Amino acid sequence: MASVSENTIRSSVEATEAFITWYYDALNKGRPVASGYVNGNKTYQTANHAPADIVINGLLVNTPEEWDALLEKQRIPNSVLEANAAKSDSPLVQYHVESWDTHVINADYTFAAPEDLIKKYSKGAGVRMMLLVTASGTVTFGLDKESPSKKQHFHDTFTLVPNWEVIARAGSKATRRYIITSHNYRAYP
Repeated sequence: MASVSENTIRSSVEATEAFITWYYDALNKGRPVASGYVNGNKTYQTANHAPADIVINGLLVNTPEEWDALLEKQRIPNSVLEANAAKSDSPLVQYHVESWDTHVINADYTFAAPEDLIKKYSKGAGVRMMLLVTASGTVTFGLDKESPSKKQHFHDTFTLVPNWEVIARAGSKATRRYIITSHNYRAYP
């Protein structure tokens, strides 16, 4: 296996931190995450990239929008007390990431990359990476966060590819410099 540069390792960690922060912040605030997948990305669509593979608790989810709809169902209050809490911005579903890891799958990923970006960012520049990201922690449902029946462990595995549309914008510090091409989520007691 070819060695990965120190710069690539540092860049992969920074990219993963930004992605994890964006993704779980969106989940915790009830915002949609569909825009973080390759499905709606014009560059990848033009290059005929396959839609993202999304598997949730062993079941195939066809689109990121379908995943957003499932996430929204988690946020439906089960009682009047929870309904009042939802109105006051108390999150009824809370993801707590306890650990994450990242591995560079391909340090020279160029699929669908505009030619100018291939020239601008050489191999090892820490931009043209395909990443495998894992995150695990706990998710709590409802207001009684201490109840064992309301708490589950979760494990997410993502494959991320460069978001060429964001990277092409000079000076962009957007958190979605990488987007999801594969996602496998599992929750368990």
